[in-house]
Amino acid sequence: MISNSRSVFGLIKVSKISYNIKIQFCRGAILKIINISKIFAVFFLITTVTGMLVLSCPGKSLAQELGDDVSAQSTEDDNPVYAARDSVLAYFYSVSGVVAAVERDVVKVNFRTDKKLTKGMRFSVFREGKPFYHPITKELIGKSEEFIGRVEINKVGEKSYLCRSVSGSPKVGDIVRITSSRIKLAFFQDKQAEWTLSEIFYNSLKDSGRFDFLESYTESYDPEELSELARMLGAEAVLLFSTLLKDGNIFLNVKLFWAEDAAAFTEIEEMVGPSLVAELTSWDDIISLSSIEGEPWGSYELVGGELIAMGDVDGNSEKELVVSDGYNIRIYSYKEEPQEIWFVEGRKGEKHIFIDVLDLNKNGRAEIFVTSLRDKKTMSSFVLEYDLAEGYKRIWDKTPYCLRVIGSNLFMQVFTRHRQFSGPVYKAVWKDGHYQTDRPVELPEGVNIYGFINVDWQNSGHSHVLAFDDSGYLNLYSGSELIWRSEDSYMRFDRSFDKDDKGIVTLEEKWFAKGRLLRVITKHGQEVLVIKKIPFLSMVPGLGYKNTEVYSLWWDGEEMNETLILSGMNGAVSDYWLEQNRLLLIAESNLSVFLTNSLSGNFMRGSTLYFYNLTGK
Repeated sequence: MISNSRSVFGLIKVSKISYNIKIQFCRGAILKIINISKIFAVFFLITTVTGMLVLSCPGKSLAQELGDDVSAQSTEDDNPVYAARDSVLAYFYSVSGVVAAVERDVVKVNFRTDKKLTKGMRFSVFREGKPFYHPITKELIGKSEEFIGRVEINKVGEKSYLCRSVSGSPKVGDIVRITSSRIKLAFFQDKQAEWTLSEIFYNSLKDSGRFDFLESYTESYDPEELSELARMLGAEAVLLFSTLLKDGNIFLNVKLFWAEDAAAFTEIEEMVGPSLVAELTSWDDIISLSSIEGEPWGSYELVGGELIAMGDVDGNSEKELVVSDGYNIRIYSYKEEPQEIWFVEGRKGEKHIFIDVLDLNKNGRAEIFVTSLRDKKTMSSFVLEYDLAEGYKRIWDKTPYCLRVIGSNLFMQVFTRHRQFSGPVYKAVWKDGHYQTDRPVELPEGVNIYGFINVDWQNSGHSHVLAFDDSGYLNLYSGSELIWRSEDSYMRFDRSFDKDDKGIVTLEEKWFAKGRLLRVITKHGQEVLVIKKIPFLSMVPGLGYKNTEVYSLWWDGEEMNETLILSGMNGAVSDYWLEQNRLLLIAESNLSVFLTNSLSGNFMRGSTLYFYNLTGK
């Protein structure tokens, strides 16, 4: 039972800002036809309502209409991210035409489409070859095609288009075409670009189904070098995404180049207002961070617990609390008070070092991502998912990846026994029934999958990386440049492991699963919550911790503002979570609780879950 220390608890309702840019739900009415004489009236009403729903509901966007004969106006045009996406897609319509005339390098083309084509679009030119027949029936199947070269629209006429010849020698009667197959596009992101805006834009293009993305690391954003790299990857075009700050407004900027000759064919710039940036980049509630009394709103004694996460893991539209004691997982309902509803026993030799929850495969039941070490040396992570017939079962097992969720994204990084965190951190996707690595994340040297977060402090369109080092100091990076380091350590991490089996080891011979940093949307923009452990003796941290403090950090562009949010909490917090405006912290139960339990024959130390309320805004 929750131990309530206050008789009255007023939970201030916080308006939830969805991470999705816009979602509109269409509600239909059920028409009950009683009088047969009203059929025509009902038919007219249904037709009218259907038309209204088509206009008001999110129908096919431009991205979905690329293969249709008639293009539709996107219902998302008022959003700058989607407007930029549709501007990109407009250069890659699936259309065809015929060369009507050729004079020197000027090629006149008649296109068979009612779409409005744009100057700068490029098309492949083919010439019909010999016919080929069915080997048995001798029926004409078609004609072969020979690739001739490329043309680019140079002037838009009323009924025809004048193109310049980019390569090859087109002739009258040649076929001009943009394929209906996916276009291979090399996607590059400026290191200073606002990370979440880039993710949303990238995913909007990806969801269109029009492109196969090809990516590679680059230190230069010179069009010639990007185009050369794109040609090596086999890409047709190059896209460079960046964000800019002008006159206090944020702009997303998209430059497009043809890979074959590095020719720029468009630059798209869309303004993203500060309020929309806050909406696009937030998945936490807007709260006002101020000092909290040391006494929690409530607490709950757990059988054991080191790691916590929350999400709707059983598909009942309510979030559950997921707790790991390092070996086993317990799942609690989270209503009036936590109640254990499921126990998942761990396997022998496994040690959990991080857990997260996210519905990445979009089936309505969030997966539980468990980073697990087997026999203290081999990474053997797994994913649990609830099955109506079988309960919680592993849908991915014995993977060498470390797993971590930030917002609505899953990240993965390979772990090896000798090199530990190996290679880049990847964003992960669910594709073809499997978890797969997708885009590599650009992080400063020495930063691995744990203990970092991207923060846009003033919602200015520019993100920094805030990250722990192995000694518990916080470091702030602008790109790869270190611009701030905390004066004090927030203390070393409980989950540390030897790099080998030599027995006594030094700090350099250990690796750490560094703790969480929680991003919060506040009146300042974005702030970060971080816990600080206070040791019994500062010179001998191995003796344990006498209490824990919680701080809010905010970077004003010149210095880091550190605000004490919570102090006077006894014991060491092993993990914490922010659910709307409620802060949950899990810590080993104190000595008095242990002595009380031991009188009844329970000698397990156990853990305590504490609840604190942050002020709503």
